[in-house]
Formats: sequence, structure tokens, C-alpha cells
Amino acid sequence: MNNYRPQPPSEQPLRRLLDPSHPLQREDVLWALGFIKKKVADGAPEWSGLDRPQLLAHFACFADMALLLLHRRSPSSRETDCFRAMLSELLPRGQER
Repeated sequence: MNNYRPQPPSEQPLRRLLDPSHPLQREDVLWALGFIKKKVADGAPEWSGLDRPQLLAHFACFADMALLLLHRRSPSSRETDCFRAMLSELLPRGQER
């Protein structure tokens, strides 16, 4: 029996972004910021249980990445780690790398 479950289209770029061997590209970050914005606007059930400090940390990470794009700077490893950690919370539970 084949247990293959096709991934929804939105999970495919997320998984690529979460891969530490995949360098973050401007287009990937733009896609991810738009995806996060949509998830939050839709009430992202993945984030509904987060407490205020966690939400503020996610907002700071989101804002850092947006500002990096505006200033055309590359993210540091700390910023990349923060962004990937935030994105990993958008994957359904049990589907993390």
C-alpha cells in the first residue's frame, strides 16, 4: 500500500524555505511574507494558540525580513533561523521536516 500523500501547493515552497541547505532568495522571502500575511488575515489556526510574547516575536521576525528586503540586505544566520522557525509553525502538526 502506498502512503504517499501529495502536499498542498502552499506546503511545497515552505518545505524548500525550511531546508537549511537552500539559501533564502529574495523571491522566496517575498512569497513567504505574502503567505504569512494571508494566513494571519485568515486566522491561521496554527497560530491561534500562541501567547502574546510569541506573536510579538513572530511580528518582529516578519518585520526584520521585510526591512531587509527594502534595504536590499542579505539576512544574517540569526535572522534566517528566526524566519525559518516562524515558517515551520505554519506547517500542519506532524508534518515538520
